[in-house]
Amino acid sequence: MKFYIVKKDNSVAAIPAQTEQLNEYQKRGFEFVEVVAACDKNDALARFPKHSKKRKKWLVLCSSLVVISITFSLISAIFVLMAK
Repeated sequence: MKFYIVKKDNSVAAIPAQTEQLNEYQKRGFEFVEVVAACDKNDALARFPKHSKKRKKWLVLCSSLVVISITFSLISAIFVLMAK
């Protein structure tokens, strides 16, 4: 079964994919976000990503860069100590 994911401010709702219901929600100030295939409303909400994947991607990228920088700093310090 398909569901429309609609959103208003911070609240998110899943409604059956029927144009009439979508129009009613839009009149109340909700905006259409996405169509999701799911078993029921709870499943539809669970399938809708709440956090942006781009944000996680940048967090992982920046963390990796910090770890690589620290690793290279330690390795260069070891070589300097060995050269003395």
